[in-house]
Amino acid sequence: MNRHFTQLNDGVSADVETASAVEAAIGMVLLAFLLQFFWRCCCSCYRNHVKRYLSFSSYSACNMDPSTIADVESILNYTFKNKNLLVEALTHSSFSKNMSYERLEFVGDAALGLAVATHFFRLEQQKLNPGQLTKLREESVSNSKLAHMAAKHGLYWFVRRKDTASLDHNVKKYEEEVKQGDDHPDILADIVESLAGAVYLDVNFDLTELWKIFKDILEVDKIMLPKDGGDGSSEITGAQDELYGLCGKRKWENPVYRLEKDEGRPHEKKFVSSVKIQLVDGTRYVTGDEKSTVKDAENSAASFMIRDLQESGYL
Repeated sequence: MNRHFTQLNDGVSADVETASAVEAAIGMVLLAFLLQFFWRCCCSCYRNHVKRYLSFSSYSACNMDPSTIADVESILNYTFKNKNLLVEALTHSSFSKNMSYERLEFVGDAALGLAVATHFFRLEQQKLNPGQLTKLREESVSNSKLAHMAAKHGLYWFVRRKDTASLDHNVKKYEEEVKQGDDHPDILADIVESLAGAVYLDVNFDLTELWKIFKDILEVDKIMLPKDGGDGSSEITGAQDELYGLCGKRKWENPVYRLEKDEGRPHEKKFVSSVKIQLVDGTRYVTGDEKSTVKDAENSAASFMIRDLQESGYL
């Protein structure tokens, strides 16, 4: 009886081991099947996501008139590798909830500012001081300057937009009448910045390539540089007040300013001022640099007068 019981236990143990092995094999097969199924689902979802993205991008580019793309590329003198960047740069938020130029505008604003600053900083013939660099950057990429560039090339009319009759009217009025100062629709400067952002991304964030494209558009070569970069002493901040104080201290007559040059179109005005001082032994007369405002022109003349008085031994 005991031997028979023992043999029975051995049989049951063997059966259990066999069953466990079978269950383990089945579990491994099921796990492998589930993992494969999960992987295929992930791949399918990924492919569908990419397909939808590419379809949307392709649709975006195809949805814009090819002649519009060609015209803007002609203005920029640059052909986009990724046309969708250009489409995004020319899409107002009123046109689509899924796309607008605002992100590219943000990038373009920063990129243009850095490109301009780098350009003037690298000038070998002149070592411009921080104040001069700041003024040159502002003159190159101010909102007023960018708005004029947009109006000059009619960039606004390439932008995709909806229900913007009032904005259309303001832009048209600006283009026909003023094209100067701060009285311009903000969208004009935004468009230039968004296009700069699109180009910046399309050239793989290459600042040098961006500058090659936008240097001519911004007409940077027309900006007058200070005659004497040197140590920056040719332009003295607050020179008019300083000169007035010197005249009072030395009992000289007050300086007399005269506008020697006032020319250029309304949006490209250039001024040159002179200043005269009556001294005990004669009259000193100097002319300043060409500037974009009367105030800056007079300050330039005062700066040169102070230097002249220093070099002549009066100070």
